[in-house]
Amino acid sequence: MKAFITGINGFAGSYLAESLIKKGRQVSGSIQSGTPLDNLAGIPKLSLITLDLNDYRSLEKALLAEKPDEIYHLAAISNVNDSLSDPRRCFEVNVLGSLNLLEISRLKLPGAALLLASSSEIYGESLTNHLLIDEEAPILPRSHYAVSKASVDMLGKVYAKNYGLKIIIARPASYIGPRQTKPLFLPSVASQIVELEKTGGGEIRVGNIEMDRDFTDVRDVVDAYILMAEKGRSGEAYNICRGETRRLKELVDRLIGLARVPIKVTIDPERCRPSDLTSMKIDNRKLQKETGWRPGISIEKTLVDILEYWRKLV
Repeated sequence: MKAFITGINGFAGSYLAESLIKKGRQVSGSIQSGTPLDNLAGIPKLSLITLDLNDYRSLEKALLAEKPDEIYHLAAISNVNDSLSDPRRCFEVNVLGSLNLLEISRLKLPGAALLLASSSEIYGESLTNHLLIDEEAPILPRSHYAVSKASVDMLGKVYAKNYGLKIIIARPASYIGPRQTKPLFLPSVASQIVELEKTGGGEIRVGNIEMDRDFTDVRDVVDAYILMAEKGRSGEAYNICRGETRRLKELVDRLIGLARVPIKVTIDPERCRPSDLTSMKIDNRKLQKETGWRPGISIEKTLVDILEYWRKLV
């Protein structure tokens, strides 16, 4: 069986490639020109294709050459700050790039399973009621990034319904692990700690840490992607999360507890975003019931792995 991953050299894409190869898939994927390949170091048997998802003909040529049985669409501008600073680029990549992929699937590869990576961020205002949010909750995004992902999410449903394609939509909550880059929250904290370990300790700067998030290890998330491609129902969306929330302050304290030097924390107002939600409670029961997925990696192990990754990198 052949699998194609857009954004294969990204944070989740690289782990997905590893998992698929272990399961015996023949794996290929797209990379954007000029992006680093460090995440793919040591992963064998990969076919990499440099292309821009907004270049319809190049994307079509690559997919027709590979003829995948499964397509995992992960490539995106995924940083909320990037979407705020350049909304046009966010929509060109996230929405128009996805539309190109959907059209090629419709016209040339109607038999391939297509997994679209959306986000729990699309629930937006629905998350402010502090209730457990399932897949039927209203989609009320609060950022450019979330709007772009909501657009892809809805496009996937429309294409599945109108053209009979096997399209499954993943709505992961916050996922973390080694290889995640700054300026995202935990990589920023871990890298600052490692820098201070070299100098005997000091102060790290963080944004609002009085927020609750449901964190899942990226390696568990990509396992969910694979199960969804295999067992998910076409046109359906699935939340991916651990099913329990943690306060950001707790994770910061745990990382500091793993540090080799004394660390103090300072709140930096410039790192706080007004659009951030203080709490997210996501329901993962649909995914568990229909695919049998369960998270297998503890938050404690993930934090250790993140810190060790940055110790090797810095």
